[in-house]
Amino acid sequence: MNYTEIIEKTYELIDTIKQSEDYKEFLHYAKEAEKDHDLKLLLAEYHRVHDEFEQALKYKDYYPDFEKIRARLQELKLKVVNYPLFKQYKQAEKRLVTYLDEIEYRLKQLVNIKEKHGKIYYDR
Repeated sequence: MNYTEIIEKTYELIDTIKQSEDYKEFLHYAKEAEKDHDLKLLLAEYHRVHDEFEQALKYKDYYPDFEKIRARLQELKLKVVNYPLFKQYKQAEKRLVTYLDEIEYRLKQLVNIKEKHGKIYYDR
């Protein structure tokens, strides 16, 4: 099998993945999340406070209201992760990533040159 055939098979695998229920479900929740106005506002507020926290973290003890900012960030993070649509999106993402990780693992097992043929070069 030459390089071109391998690339073609790779595209076939990609097409198969895109036809999977896990991928379709992930896309569905991603689109729904983009349409959800409340979730967008919540994420925007979270990112704003996260940026503020990153700035405050540089000076920590000397930054006024550091603890308030940290508490606000934790509060917003809980709101985000417990938001039903966000939770569904992250669960779908996790299933898809697990699926892709399994494919990667199996490919690496099958094509592990170092283990099958010994080390020719020393790893640095």
